[in-house]
Amino acid sequence: MKDYDKKENYIEIKEDDVEILGEDGVYRKYKTYKDYANKKEKKSFLYWIPFILALIYTLSPIDLIPDIIPIGKLDDILLLGITFYYGIKKANFSYNPIINVIIKNIILSISITGFVMMIIIYCLSVFF
Repeated sequence: MKDYDKKENYIEIKEDDVEILGEDGVYRKYKTYKDYANKKEKKSFLYWIPFILALIYTLSPIDLIPDIIPIGKLDDILLLGITFYYGIKKANFSYNPIINVIIKNIILSISITGFVMMIIIYCLSVFF
């Protein structure tokens, strides 16, 4: 029997100490990878249902505030903005939590700027 076959040569490693190489090329703890995989199995499209419903509400002719009134489209813009923000906050784009936060912040800053600009342009077109 060779030395490496003997049972006393094996050391048990705790799951918390094991690191693996992820698909993105970053080593991380196995527990982090496993937790992310379990989260990914959850239905992430459920977080986008409010945005889809808000989009349907925006396109439908039935409104809480009629579009004929000068501020009628403002509720549509705000509803779309809030539900889009919620969907992005719950989305996962990468295994790496740091990259995930960076991507979320970039998308959120661009979309918030876009929605604010839509509100400003709409208010300017209605009131001037």
